[in-house]
Amino acid sequence: MPTWYKWDYVCSDCDAHIEITALVDGHSIKSEMCMKCLSPLTLMSVVDVTIPNVTQKKEEEMITETPDQTMTLTWLENDVETSTTYSLNDVRALVYRDKSYARTMNEYYRKESQLRTLLEEVYADSSEQDTLQSIAEIFDVPLTKEIFVTAYVQVQMTVEVDMADGDYDIESLVTNNLYVDTNGECTISGYDVERVEEN
Repeated sequence: MPTWYKWDYVCSDCDAHIEITALVDGHSIKSEMCMKCLSPLTLMSVVDVTIPNVTQKKEEEMITETPDQTMTLTWLENDVETSTTYSLNDVRALVYRDKSYARTMNEYYRKESQLRTLLEEVYADSSEQDTLQSIAEIFDVPLTKEIFVTAYVQVQMTVEVDMADGDYDIESLVTNNLYVDTNGECTISGYDVERVEEN
């Protein structure tokens, strides 16, 4: 008897629900692109929809029941142990929502980055700084930008050397022991000791 299967797909971009029912002779059917928006599809389920032969004798009929697959999760919430059982469909729905949420957040961060760049480029020379500041506050975008700075600092210090060692390399002593840090408002990407003079 020929076998029929029904494939259930969901498009994560346009939320289309696509069903494909086909006769299968040892071959599987894959439909990976949405016919509406040409985005990748998510396979939700495959179900055998074969209509049994009505002439088949009742004693020859075989019904196979597959138990529902479930998963029970237990966690502590406010020091209270909570358990929830999820079916296979629950897990599929959670995965679908998680992918949809991740896609939405990625799009949000992409647009936020574009807004940050735009504000950096136009704010200083704009005659509408109050308006731009209001837009930045609505989207919780700080009106800041990073600039690269080279600072020339003269440091006076005392270095203790062992006279018994004879000659000493004062430049290596200072270079190996000098450490540059900030109070957190600046980020140091590197520093270099150009010269050391013994006074």
